[in-house]
Amino acid sequence: MFTTLRPGEGAPALLLCAQAFAILFSYYLLKVIRDTLILSYGEAELKAYATAAQAGLLIFIVPLFAHLYFRLSQRRGKHRLMRYILLFFILNLLAFGIVYQSGLQIAFPFYVWLGIFSVMAPALFWAFAADLFNLKSGQRLFPLVAAAAALGAYSGAASTAWLDNLAGHAGVIYLAAAVLLIPWVLSTQVEAAIPPGSRTFLRDVYDMTPPPLLEGFMIVFRSRYLILIAAFVIVLNLVNTNGEYILATLLTDEASRLGISGTGRSDYITRFYARYQAITTLLTFLIQLFLVSRIFDRIGVRGAMLILPAVMIAGYSLIALLPLLAVARIALITENSVSYSLMSTTRHALFLPVNRGEKYVGKQTIDTFFFRVGDLLSGAMVFLASAILGLSVAAFVATNIVLAAILLILALLIGRQHIGVISQNLGNLPPVLAAPVADLAVESGQVTDFIFDSDTFLDPDEGDALRYTAYLNESERLPQWVEFDGLQRHFRFSPLPSDEGSINLRLVARDYEGLSAETRFRVDFGLINRRGHPS
Repeated sequence: MFTTLRPGEGAPALLLCAQAFAILFSYYLLKVIRDTLILSYGEAELKAYATAAQAGLLIFIVPLFAHLYFRLSQRRGKHRLMRYILLFFILNLLAFGIVYQSGLQIAFPFYVWLGIFSVMAPALFWAFAADLFNLKSGQRLFPLVAAAAALGAYSGAASTAWLDNLAGHAGVIYLAAAVLLIPWVLSTQVEAAIPPGSRTFLRDVYDMTPPPLLEGFMIVFRSRYLILIAAFVIVLNLVNTNGEYILATLLTDEASRLGISGTGRSDYITRFYARYQAITTLLTFLIQLFLVSRIFDRIGVRGAMLILPAVMIAGYSLIALLPLLAVARIALITENSVSYSLMSTTRHALFLPVNRGEKYVGKQTIDTFFFRVGDLLSGAMVFLASAILGLSVAAFVATNIVLAAILLILALLIGRQHIGVISQNLGNLPPVLAAPVADLAVESGQVTDFIFDSDTFLDPDEGDALRYTAYLNESERLPQWVEFDGLQRHFRFSPLPSDEGSINLRLVARDYEGLSAETRFRVDFGLINRRGHPS
């Protein structure tokens, strides 16, 4: 229903799903707590300033990550980097829980830390996944794994409220740390479970010498493809952070209009964000599960890149017409659900055809530093527009419409570069017809089953999977008495007793990039004579 798996891919897919679920479950457990702490401690402006502070810290974190990657890449095992960094995050959470229980204020540092975790941990996980699978397998499996991540996000957001009532903020922090032990343990097992035909065959282009201090940034600047992705991420996050500021401003204004203050204000904000995150993550999960793989199959990665900018333009145009909290909530839920599902999976898939250094260091640099540059710009915009110029929410809405249009242009440019990167690093060969299907004879009034052999078509690309479609003649629909199951390669013929004649069928095998091969065969039907032919 959701994607296509080759033999042997089920076990590693499930292990990756469990890891993705655990990471996003932990983050969304903490996300509602984070928003409650920061908005109860200060106004929406403080939330934007705290987000911007993350970019400053990442200037120092990126070189450290690059140094750690190149140091560990010399050792066997692709899981080492992920295990070390996850363990570091787990210890951080234990420290936050202890400090919070001691009565000290953690709102601002916890917000900054969780923002860094929210970009580093998923980026590390998806780099690890891209390093395990080749392009063809990754494009098929990533929508399924991302669906598990979306389910984890929904489960975390939906359970935060009652878990917080049960165990308090400290208990939720400790639980998130415990859940992160799941991907920490499973990382070694998933690497060993990848079948040979699905493993990546791209190698690191770097030698064993220590890299320069700024190598993490230089990896991005050396590639036009990565530069465009970095620019896209900056603008994307600028739009999203501005959108969250718009929503937070409308929310706090609504709380003030209703006369809610003190503990009641905190509870009101918590309930709003709990429902907001729960609906967003549920819609994210449904889009991820039922639409993303189909969108990839129909319009590819290039087409998928264009959908979110279009959604943003429509959403902020609606807010400009009706600047109400209810309208902003609907627009932001739609934007975030598409961003967290389709756009997130698409961005991860962009790194499948690049080399290992670009997968780990380039992706981590883009998904952390350049991602937070958008936050930094948004924080500066909030300070300039609200604190100095005194601009209204309408100015932020108009700005986001313009930025969404720029995002659409960048998406078009990235799509063109993506084709070039695949051709340069991997190429894509079409499937070939290895054994044509012979003509068939079926008896009218009887049900005849026919399954064509799995090696009728062969695909030269490692890790690719074929999808089969059958047509009458060139592209007409099959007659009602002919059923075809492409997954099982199964035809079922059931002509009526009075039917007699012949039809020509066209069987097409397509790979994930849309390249195809075909075979044609005739089906004769009627009463079978002694020689086995319709009479």
